[in-house]
Amino acid sequence: MELKNVEFKAYAKDLGVLEERLSVLNPILEGVFRQVDTYYNVPLGRVKLREYDDFSSLIYYNRTDGVDAKGSDVIYYKHEKDAALGAILELQFGIKVRVSKVRKVLKYKNVSVHLDTVEGLGTFVEVEACNIGAEQGVDLKKQCDEFFELLKLKEEDLVAVSYSDLILMRNEE
Repeated sequence: MELKNVEFKAYAKDLGVLEERLSVLNPILEGVFRQVDTYYNVPLGRVKLREYDDFSSLIYYNRTDGVDAKGSDVIYYKHEKDAALGAILELQFGIKVRVSKVRKVLKYKNVSVHLDTVEGLGTFVEVEACNIGAEQGVDLKKQCDEFFELLKLKEEDLVAVSYSDLILMRNEE
């Protein structure tokens, strides 16, 4: 099955308040993770190596930037953690940027809510509705819109780009 994802990201002043608003759904806590995402200079889309705890995954995704909930084409490869993969990717493509964050993952049906504290950037919420685990015919965009309302977010809080882009923009200043 092809992985389809619709997501949005927003600045969050208080992650505790957002978690309290989510509590009405009784989401499942998948965990709290310290993640490091290393992005590489690739010609198409984005490639990142995500490392946390004993886990590692290589993720390719391609999407257009924008504040609206947006779809992504994703290829996700989970593998044993091994420094050799990162070394090969760095030699072949060069590192574009690294993003370090603490991520609390809450799950409700096929929707993941990430409460993120990103080093150097602040606090954010990401909502991802995925076709895997979704009920037949579910509208992923509509699910994101419903979470936007539940969390009582504002349009001006939405972030159009990835954390990697925000860090690169900050570094250019």
